[in-house]
Parts: sequence; C-alpha cells; structure tokens
Amino acid sequence: MGLDQVIGKNIKAFREHLNYTQQEISDYLGISQPAYVKYEKGETVVPLEAMEKLATLYNVDEYDLMEENEQLFQTSVACAYRKTGNIGNLGQISQFQKIVRNYIQMCNELEK
Repeated sequence: MGLDQVIGKNIKAFREHLNYTQQEISDYLGISQPAYVKYEKGETVVPLEAMEKLATLYNVDEYDLMEENEQLFQTSVACAYRKTGNIGNLGQISQFQKIVRNYIQMCNELEK
C-alpha cells in the first residue's frame, strides 16, 4: 500500500471514529466533498496544510496520519477525541487546540 493510500485509510478511520461526515470535514478544509473523498481513497495527495488542519482537529500528530503500523495507528485513534459543540466552530476549536499544544511544548522546553 502506498503512502497516499495509508493516509487515506487513516484519515477516514479518524473521521469515522469521531463521527464526522465527509461533508463536515471537506467544509472545514475548504474543499469540495468529492475532493475529500479522493483523499480518503488515496487517489489524491493530501496537501501539507490539510494534513496539519486534520491533525489539529483530531488532536493527533501529523505523523499519526501517516502511520503504517496498524497497532500503533489504533492507539492513536483510541487517543483522538472530538470536542463537543457546533460544527461551525471547528476552525476556532482546532486553532485554539494548536495554540495550547504549542504553549505546552514551550513550557516543556523551558523546564529542560
């Protein structure tokens, strides 16, 4: 299985695990639903910006979207979570989560 297919399988698994629709995710990414379907099928390369947005939304690392080891991937899926709230706030929620993660990372670096 090629990397595009691995990423497609993984983003689909995260989306389904967190009960998002393809339309909700495509709206969040600012693309059409058919374009998003091509990502999930591994027919189109997922741009880095979309990978970053999906990782932020799912509260995982970008590398988790590329994980080929099924056991490690399932651990990542189990740890992913969805914030409750209005789907229209996805952009704001994911941006806030990114800020918090960066803050925590900076604090950890300062403690070293």
